[in-house]
Amino acid sequence: MNVFYLGFWLPPSLVARNPQTNGAGQLWESRFLQSLCSVAELRIASIVDRKLALSDAERNNAGHLLLQGRFGKDLQAYPSFRELRKQYVGWRHQGWKPDCFVVYNSHPIGNAFTRFLAKYDPEVKRLLLFLDSKCFGKNVELLKRLRLRLKPLHCSDEEMLPYFHGVASASLSSESFCRDRNIPWHWFPGGAQADGLLDSVQTPSSDGITRLGYFGSHSDYAGLKDLLDAFAANPHLNLVLSIAGEGSKTGELKQRVASDPRIEWVGFFKERKDLGHWASSCHMLVNPRPAGYGNDNNFPSKVFDYLQLGRPILSSITPTLQHAFGDSVMWYDADRPQALSEALVRVSQKRISLLIQDGANLRDKYAQRFSWEGQIESLKEWMYRIR
Repeated sequence: MNVFYLGFWLPPSLVARNPQTNGAGQLWESRFLQSLCSVAELRIASIVDRKLALSDAERNNAGHLLLQGRFGKDLQAYPSFRELRKQYVGWRHQGWKPDCFVVYNSHPIGNAFTRFLAKYDPEVKRLLLFLDSKCFGKNVELLKRLRLRLKPLHCSDEEMLPYFHGVASASLSSESFCRDRNIPWHWFPGGAQADGLLDSVQTPSSDGITRLGYFGSHSDYAGLKDLLDAFAANPHLNLVLSIAGEGSKTGELKQRVASDPRIEWVGFFKERKDLGHWASSCHMLVNPRPAGYGNDNNFPSKVFDYLQLGRPILSSITPTLQHAFGDSVMWYDADRPQALSEALVRVSQKRISLLIQDGANLRDKYAQRFSWEGQIESLKEWMYRIR
């Protein structure tokens, strides 16, 4: 099977020079493409921030086209689309043709190329790999739809769906949106991968104070502020909160660290093994995604890292996560203001030895079920079935 993939994945050499770009999306795409390579011949195009300097080797990689521009800026998106179209036509003239085109998430460049491909190579299967959006599957008000029509390359999700033969998505809410339009849909949350983690992670000590850990983006949509507020609301809480990563809320976090000895910031980890070393001191890991921000419409991939680390999980209720893990996770309702504070109290009252056992049970139960190999095999079978 030949597959042409359009996404945002950066070559490892570029990530090595710009380690801060190695976010959750980059890791997810890297694992996805690595696994997909085992069942398909891949050619890749990636949308890359124009601020990142490319080497000659990166610019001239025939199998990985890098489209530089500021994502979302219309006047820069159109040249990227033209370059992508030109490269694809060149591949076709050289005799290479994909069986399937996969575009990661809904965006103007991907939409424009999908419409082009529907006319140029209509027999190529066109698939949307949808992972994250505030509005996909939701009704867009008339005024916003009219504004979209005035922007180059923009097209609403509802207008784009007929151009796809299928949608693979982590979002359960997108299923009915596709079903109502007779578009085949496949649940695809991704997989768990232990790369660099299991070599360095150890079982935490069962003595002392319970340590709750968070890693990931320091931003509103990830919920770090909500976590800090809930922690500060109970100054007598018998917990230590250890935080890794960075982002727009890192400055606020530093202020909290200076005023509360129960909170620590360990910085940004460049290597997976460093993440494993840090997690060895944590008894539980938290996913504090707040209500809103489209969080009902995504699957936070870091939960798979939490799973591989063998730690129990405290998480806000998210339909996709509940579907995956059932009652194996300690849930709280992010729509209720006091729910996270109450959940932290429950964590502090649970024996550390039981938390350690809960984490081991979670990994044993789910790591194999959500292996990348199994997820890719299921995706491949679905891709062959759709028409």
